[in-house]
Amino acid sequence: MKKITTLIFLLSSLLSFAQKTSTITLTATKSNGGIVSLVLEDVHFHPNLGIGLADTRLEPLAMVNFKEKNSERVSTALSEPKIMRLQYSGGGVNKTWMLFIQPGDDLTASFAGNADVTFSGKNAVYQDFLKTYFLENQYQYLPVFGYKPSQIDNKSVAQQSDSLQKVRQTAYATFKSSNPPSPAFDAYVSATTTTEPFLIHRLLQEKIMRRNRAKKLDPAQQKELEDLTLANFKILPDEALLSQSYRDELRNWILIPTTRKFPLDSATRYELSPAAVTDVYDFSKTKLQGHPKQEEYLQTYWLNYAATAIPTLETSQTLLTDYKAKYPKSEYTDYFTKLLETKAKLTPGSNAPDFTMLGIDSTAVTLRNLEGKPTVMVFQFNIGAHEPGLKAMEAKYADKVTFTYVTLISGMPFGSWKTYAQDRAGVKHLWASEDSAESLRQNYAVDIRYPFVVISASGKIVERWLPQEFPNNQSLEKAVVKAIGK
Repeated sequence: MKKITTLIFLLSSLLSFAQKTSTITLTATKSNGGIVSLVLEDVHFHPNLGIGLADTRLEPLAMVNFKEKNSERVSTALSEPKIMRLQYSGGGVNKTWMLFIQPGDDLTASFAGNADVTFSGKNAVYQDFLKTYFLENQYQYLPVFGYKPSQIDNKSVAQQSDSLQKVRQTAYATFKSSNPPSPAFDAYVSATTTTEPFLIHRLLQEKIMRRNRAKKLDPAQQKELEDLTLANFKILPDEALLSQSYRDELRNWILIPTTRKFPLDSATRYELSPAAVTDVYDFSKTKLQGHPKQEEYLQTYWLNYAATAIPTLETSQTLLTDYKAKYPKSEYTDYFTKLLETKAKLTPGSNAPDFTMLGIDSTAVTLRNLEGKPTVMVFQFNIGAHEPGLKAMEAKYADKVTFTYVTLISGMPFGSWKTYAQDRAGVKHLWASEDSAESLRQNYAVDIRYPFVVISASGKIVERWLPQEFPNNQSLEKAVVKAIGK
């Protein structure tokens, strides 16, 4: 009995250590009329309609209108350090500060009438340092550096970026001498300070290469940009994943050897081939041994790519088998399993899943309402997306096919959507509620890369994995012709 009691005590101690409540108090003087919001930037994969899994979740924790009250206390349970965004808006001023919050922190952010913020409480020194030397991302520095979008050569910007890096590094060395940082804070600062400058260099060099035009880089130019990454990027401790610029460059760095073996081409719309995804998945495993969080982060990322960007199932099924063996307790296994099961059902000749959405006259529309002639269902994530490019096809097949545009804009009210939608000959517009959008995601494996579904007059899938093609949607038109002939 004594052993069981001891075990229970140890388990409860581990749980309490693993997750602690962090508190942030937001206060303001009475003369301050601004609005402050606090957003948790959680580096955590989560389902996102249209792109499979997104690697960061932005979770609103609080919004305070200082015209209504002077203070609000925000508590959140954390098991590891997180980055938060503290955002101020008022009097024509908009500011964002990055916060580094650890489990158990008790921080106060006080706003004065000048829209500035001061920090006090546990680990306030971290916030003071970030406030002085870090904006939300490196691109916010460009206007400060005098970047001119119309100007091809911005050498002075690169020089100022390098100067900022030196200032940051000197200031951080001074900071560390009197404030020994936690490993996570050290990794975050080091990752951001080292990656942002050469990202700006690469941005400016690419601008010179393209000469402000949307043109394809030649192989030598592409290699030059890739060499910048290969020469500058260094693997840092796993906590560096807190840095957005580090995550972006980690994926870029790990991918370069693969794309040199399996070059991208316009025929595949510059998507990775099945062989390339398998290669970069395996390379991530090899290259990141000893960095378990980064290894799992990248293998989850590439598995998600295989499951969403590659129409066929073989690659994603193979990778998922390996992923299950390596990460038997992963919370994402069930998600990928269900996604691949859905994709397996969306084969030509199978029954198209039913749905219920609203037309512009507020009536419910189901799949059966569209039967009688073929349907091209188009998933839209922006108002009017794809419609300009499909006008010629609409006119060509107006009496034979129904083009059905489904709007999947999260948070857009029906009334607002209706003012933009307008049915025309051979064209219907449908609005999906949050529940309907989720049902479409689960039943149609909605993906922004493959926005089209062609359904026969009898409600059968003709083609599901049809990409957006420029300037003409040739694959879509072939499927339309096929549907008409059925």
